[in-house]
Amino acid sequence: MVRSMDTAQTDSISEAPAAPAAEGDLRVLAELVELQMSIARATQQEALQVPQPGADYCQRIATVARSVRLTLLLKDKLSRQVDERRKAAAKREAAQEDFHDLRVKLAMLAAAYEVSKDNEEIQRRVAEVRERLERPEVAELIEASRAPVAVAALCRRWGLPVRVERWLEMADEAMEQLGFIPPQDGEDDPEDQPKPRPASGRRPKKPDTG
Repeated sequence: MVRSMDTAQTDSISEAPAAPAAEGDLRVLAELVELQMSIARATQQEALQVPQPGADYCQRIATVARSVRLTLLLKDKLSRQVDERRKAAAKREAAQEDFHDLRVKLAMLAAAYEVSKDNEEIQRRVAEVRERLERPEVAELIEASRAPVAVAALCRRWGLPVRVERWLEMADEAMEQLGFIPPQDGEDDPEDQPKPRPASGRRPKKPDTG
């Protein structure tokens, strides 16, 4: 789905996640490996040029080598975790784009629901938002804009709080439950996810316990 360039508004509202802490850990591990190799090279140089009496250089080298192996194993494991997280994030982002229209609509319904004080106001506001979302000019705005930009614009237009991140977060939670997008941690097997189904917007009926 092609989006138009949203100039300053697009730049002011970003959905890009911060780099995971694991990437910083990888840099630390890489520096640690380099430090361990420096110790190994210094030990080798001392053994060849100015050996100290009684020094067990083979043991020293073996200790450093074991430390390097363990660090590399940890670095490899962490690298795979980072790669898996990136793939999961890319998959989630692609799903959000595929269901862009639904995501924006759910965000606006979430805003209407959250600002309402009682059931009567909930019904009124939700009905108003649903009706407005069906208008051609609103559909065109949603189609042409990124989700944060569209939600912010509609909130301002309809007098709702401009809590873009919160409304989109609630929309994503609903879409996860409906099976439209994978979970944020990416740990669940996609085959275990419920199949997407039309969102009627109706609340499930309470079970009859009478």
